[in-house]
Amino acid sequence: MLLLLAGSLLAEAAAPSLRFRKLGPLGNEEPSMLSLLQDRRGFMWIGTQSNGLYRYDGYRASKYRSKAGEPSSLPHDRVAALYEDSHGRLWAGTQDGLARFNPDTNDFTTFLPPKAPNNGRVIKAIVSDGKDGMWLATWGGLQHFDPASGKFVLHVHADERASSLAGNDLNALAVDAKGGVWAATWPGGLDYLPPGSSEFQHFRVDKGKDPNARANIVRALHFDRQGMLWIGTEEGVLRWDSRQPWETRQRIASPDSRITSFYLDRAGTLWATTLSAGLLRWDGEAQRFDQYSHNSDDPHSLPGDNLRAVVQDRGGMLWIASYTDGIALVNLSSGGFSRHLPYRLDGSQGRVNNALLSLESGPQGTVWVGGNLGVGQFDPARGEVLRHFKADGKPGSLSNNIIYSLYQESGGPLWLGTANGLNRLDPGSSKFQVLRFGNTASDFINSIAPGKDGVLWLGTGNSLVRYDTRRADTTLFYHDPHDPNSRSVGGTSVVLEDRKGRVWMGSEFNGGGLDLLDPASGKFRHFRAGGPEGMIDDNVTALHEDAGGTLWIGTSRGLLQLEELADGGLRLRSHAAAVQHQKTLAIQSDAKGKIWISTLSGLFRLNPSNGSAQLFTVADGMTDGYTTCASAPGADGRLYFGGVHGMTSVQPEQVRSTSIPPQVAITDIKLFNHSLSEGRFRDQARLEGPLTAPTGLVLSSQATAFTIEFAALHFTAPEQNRYAYQLEGFDPDWQETDAERRVATYTNLDPGRYVFRVRAANHHGSWSEEAATLTVTITPPFWQTTWFRIAAAAVVLGALWSLYHWRIRRLTRQRAELEQLVTARTAQLEQSNRKLEALSMTDGLTGVSNRRGFDLALEAEWRRAARTGQPLALSMLDVDYFKKYNDRYGHLAGDATLRAVAELITSHGRRSSDLVARYGGEEFALLSAATVGSDAIGVAQAICSELARLKIPHDASPFGHVTISIGVAVLVPNEHSRPEQLLRLADEALYRAKQRGRNQAQLAMDEE
Repeated sequence: MLLLLAGSLLAEAAAPSLRFRKLGPLGNEEPSMLSLLQDRRGFMWIGTQSNGLYRYDGYRASKYRSKAGEPSSLPHDRVAALYEDSHGRLWAGTQDGLARFNPDTNDFTTFLPPKAPNNGRVIKAIVSDGKDGMWLATWGGLQHFDPASGKFVLHVHADERASSLAGNDLNALAVDAKGGVWAATWPGGLDYLPPGSSEFQHFRVDKGKDPNARANIVRALHFDRQGMLWIGTEEGVLRWDSRQPWETRQRIASPDSRITSFYLDRAGTLWATTLSAGLLRWDGEAQRFDQYSHNSDDPHSLPGDNLRAVVQDRGGMLWIASYTDGIALVNLSSGGFSRHLPYRLDGSQGRVNNALLSLESGPQGTVWVGGNLGVGQFDPARGEVLRHFKADGKPGSLSNNIIYSLYQESGGPLWLGTANGLNRLDPGSSKFQVLRFGNTASDFINSIAPGKDGVLWLGTGNSLVRYDTRRADTTLFYHDPHDPNSRSVGGTSVVLEDRKGRVWMGSEFNGGGLDLLDPASGKFRHFRAGGPEGMIDDNVTALHEDAGGTLWIGTSRGLLQLEELADGGLRLRSHAAAVQHQKTLAIQSDAKGKIWISTLSGLFRLNPSNGSAQLFTVADGMTDGYTTCASAPGADGRLYFGGVHGMTSVQPEQVRSTSIPPQVAITDIKLFNHSLSEGRFRDQARLEGPLTAPTGLVLSSQATAFTIEFAALHFTAPEQNRYAYQLEGFDPDWQETDAERRVATYTNLDPGRYVFRVRAANHHGSWSEEAATLTVTITPPFWQTTWFRIAAAAVVLGALWSLYHWRIRRLTRQRAELEQLVTARTAQLEQSNRKLEALSMTDGLTGVSNRRGFDLALEAEWRRAARTGQPLALSMLDVDYFKKYNDRYGHLAGDATLRAVAELITSHGRRSSDLVARYGGEEFALLSAATVGSDAIGVAQAICSELARLKIPHDASPFGHVTISIGVAVLVPNEHSRPEQLLRLADEALYRAKQRGRNQAQLAMDEE
């Protein structure tokens, strides 16, 4: 839980819980950040103290720096202010002037005031003038800049003019609704320039008879939607209603720290960054600031407290720039979830941790939290553990520190299931009573479930225990392999008695399926996977009965719902697909009947009426790493789910997760694995428009392989973004890919005009409304051009015309010469065409077949195998971590490695009918006719092993050398199947090989 540390400004109510995520380094750097901006296209721009300017697309950062002797570079590496004008142009305020970014040429144009002192080039802030111009706060006065004319108007201090600017060193600016400018001057106070005037009015910020220098030094200014001017000083915040006299300004309770910036998010909430007190959020209803600061106990608190800028992107993520600790992000589009870390890890509470194994509702809104180091009574409202109990070997202490299960009797004792017996804690007592059940395994209490008439059902390590708390009577139910009516297995992980008195149980690790005990007869009924009732898995992980009396069963493969038929029969309805076949860890239901399920991927909310489910993840602000059966309902309707990093509370009626479709952009174009930004292929490629927003690409016939890179500019969970692309005129359908492979590679395209389109989806599956589009034109070789053919025809006709008018006596000889010339030309043209055809089917880098050659071979071999009834094997091979290899060793080394891999694969395609092809980028294909699955997977495994033995160094790979992942598929073609089915199976097997750790081969299952 985020702890509020603002001292006296704190109210008793806790601030909204926020889960901060630290952005990784920009490239290999983590500079001091000063400014943030998201442009219209969706790119994030980050200005730094001394590392220049970065443009970030969610995966990769492009860096712009000042370069001596290059006037089109950034004028200085300190970028304190960023601004986008009404025309979408980006402006950077640097230490050495104002710079406009030129996307078409990927460089900058610098603008300098002609008569300003040198310190007038040092820009600290930029704000709009409400029209098409901008105001600049500089170290050398106030400046107005008109982008249309490039002209500056300067306002500076003059000793002889009392109405001039009070000081030339400005820290912040704000423009009011009338167009008047407020300027924070050094060494103190505010100046106001009315619209159309050149005379300044001067205001003291501090109040009282005694001047307060720190309170009078203003560092940040901002007008909110109500016309309130927020004033950030060296020691906190003041607020002034601009409709009232200046004397009505008020100091707002806030930390004693410099306010470095203000920001108003899309919901109208005001945020403030500070120099040493973290992030402040204004609670308009409570009229106070909530404070978020670094907490060493919480890995998802702010990384640091020295903050300089904050901005909200279009997807709802709030970006916080730190001077010392990089960038933190928090999702403001989600709500209804709070994170709780019950224990402080600074040693003040002894040896504790926040890995929770069990939860239970306690008295007065508290929650009992059990883990590996005892049990605590946690108050979520106060964020404190009120009581904590450990096993210390003393009389009356816990019998064991590992608390697997908890049950709080209403108005009665707390029962605790430990690794060494059942413990009882009576109300008002701090002494535990310990009950044991005759053997070590039965004293291992996994679960506790209440029954009727004071009965407790206990799931233990080797039995089911019925414990009558009123009579202190115990009955143990064991598995008997000779008795089919006994418990199906020995261990019991979960148990539940429903409102009809039926007792349900199962085991997470022992299998055995779901058991139903008839208490009257003592006989068990078994529901097994594959049985007629619809059980999908024998490992039962959770049981829950909702308010309507419906039983929900969690398994290792998903969720089930018990349905009672009219004839008295029982049937299990599967919701496994709705929860993505995830292992169910815990189940709860809310007041509106929705079912909440914790899984390793996050929390699912299931609507039982239609079977739909929505997944909420760490991106929505909750904890991660949920644990089995660790959940509890709260008295106020909240639901609690425990995990290895604390606890998530859910307020179901307040849960929201707004999904904004992402903007998608083409971020790079490469020719033979080299970016066009390098300028290496100007004779073979021409780009129309800027590299990050191109409209057209013209390639010569020599540019046989090109790659288009793209990115979804949605930053909530970039690793979960998905993509679909299509090259119209080549790809028959949309091709889908994930965030790891954000590229489309094409080789040896026929001359012509194509249109490339790419769309993107965010982590919620919301697809972009518009696709990024690029027109691709492949120019033909000169001998295929119209002008060449016309010229050739003209030559022939001219020769014929000359021959016709030639002397009759030489006609026969000239005709013979002409026939010889035509024959020679025809043979030469045929030879050229043969060479062209061979080149069009060969990969220029590796010498193996290219994609086109592969497609033709696949069609031919598929038809041949369909005629003969023999199997056709396809192996899809992908070099592991190849992008990192290129980044680490360079593209020349990457090309050499691809050639080595191609040679290795070719050495295993020994038969004349085998075909090795470069499928695209670092991906290869091996097509083998008349090959069964065992032979194909054997060859694939041999390729993996031989490549590993080559020990080609790869420091950026966890294996330390170059490896390959292979997906193998084998089909016998028939009239109902298509080659695309073989491709899809091989690709799925390749994906599975990568999921399972890479450097391996996986064989796809035959598809019916």
